[in-house]
Amino acid sequence: MESRKRDMELLSNSMAAYAHIRANPESFGLYFVLGVCFGLLLTLCLLVLRLSCQSPARPPPRPRDLSEDEEDED
Repeated sequence: MESRKRDMELLSNSMAAYAHIRANPESFGLYFVLGVCFGLLLTLCLLVLRLSCQSPARPPPRPRDLSEDEEDED
């Protein structure tokens, strides 16, 4: 019996949310855009944090030139 009541509450809340969105489309659009902007800003901050905390990559060692070895032997 409890699960049926919970299902009815969910349906009722969903219908109320839909009715509110239909009555106020501007506020829905505003909150949607704010959510997207906040998500992008959070992603940007996390990306900057990850890149700034990452140790710098070392360049690969340069291969020794054979002509330098020959000059050193003389």
